[in-house]
Amino acid sequence: MHGMEDELQTYLHTLAHGDRYRIEKTLKQSANESTELVWLVCADGSERGPLVRKSFPLGQGLGGAYQRIWDVQREGRRFFYLPRVQECYRTDAAFVAVTEYVQGESLDEIVYRCGPSVALAADIFPRLCDAVSELHEGFNPPLIHRDLKPSNIIVNSQSLTLIDFGIARTYNSSADVDTHQFGTRAYAPPEQFGFNQTDVRSDIYALGLILFYCLTYETPSAANRACRWAHRSVPEPLRQVIASATSLDPASRYSSARQLKEAFLQAMAVLGVPQPQQGCSVQQDATAPMAKPTLSARLSNSSALRVVGRIWDVCLAAFLVLLLIGCVLSVFAPTEASLSAHAPIQLRALYNFSLYFLVVFPAVFLCATGDRSFACFPSWRMFRFQSKRCYSLR
Repeated sequence: MHGMEDELQTYLHTLAHGDRYRIEKTLKQSANESTELVWLVCADGSERGPLVRKSFPLGQGLGGAYQRIWDVQREGRRFFYLPRVQECYRTDAAFVAVTEYVQGESLDEIVYRCGPSVALAADIFPRLCDAVSELHEGFNPPLIHRDLKPSNIIVNSQSLTLIDFGIARTYNSSADVDTHQFGTRAYAPPEQFGFNQTDVRSDIYALGLILFYCLTYETPSAANRACRWAHRSVPEPLRQVIASATSLDPASRYSSARQLKEAFLQAMAVLGVPQPQQGCSVQQDATAPMAKPTLSARLSNSSALRVVGRIWDVCLAAFLVLLLIGCVLSVFAPTEASLSAHAPIQLRALYNFSLYFLVVFPAVFLCATGDRSFACFPSWRMFRFQSKRCYSLR
């Protein structure tokens, strides 16, 4: 009888929460997690949101980090780099967490739009280390994210936020290995797949790989590890930082995100790159005003620069169109003069050049630029990502 009462209470609780939210769309659906964009329907019929609702099947031990974050936030703790959890509840089949929807671009979008560079890493990476420090140091025992990757880092004009804590776990000093092995393999350390228990150094490993991504726009691979992260876009001081952070032996890595940040800033000082005065740190007073954007960041938003960019786009596009028309006409509708052996050498040279250009140029262009083929069109990039600010300091 008592069991039937518990089931009834759970059922009524589920109905009460389910009716409070209007689902706008499903963002992700898998066997381990369902993520939805929802709106909270108030008693007067108005709606608040958007919000993100995540559901995790019971019995898998997933989503518990949201409960810990919510409990601490309800005690009055404010986090700079973690999303606000609105509520957590359980249904008869799932654990559900509702969080704020964080506006901004993911780090992979930022690197795509701005291009990889040391300057971009100088702007983003120290704040990312602060964010992970907040996650590790703001809880006792520490929370381990275990799924740090570019798509789980959201950046906007005022903040950097870590998201997706579905597989985050609490460090257990008495455990030898993790109960469940999850994570994105390209950014997850070896111990996350059953070789040892994950701890704060597991997130350090992922941070090192994210730094490599910011510098190269390449997903880290076994080939990169085999050459000790040597890459034409990675200066030697930063290569050493990445190598230390991603050591296969956790004992050889940096012991904390704070220590990794210090090593990164020392490497940047060796390279002569100044630390950008932008963003907030873990210790920053919540009431203090945000630092002014750097000069290049302000220039990137100036109307004059946008006008110049659009003019450049038009001129470049017109030139390419005229050149393409000339190539097509020369190849598919040549005049007798251009084919005649007695034609002027200039005409024959133009014809041959047009033929080779039409065949070779597209292949060379795509090979050189990859999926950033439109990076030479500033206005296109602004349109592609809705004119959000580029965080590169170039």
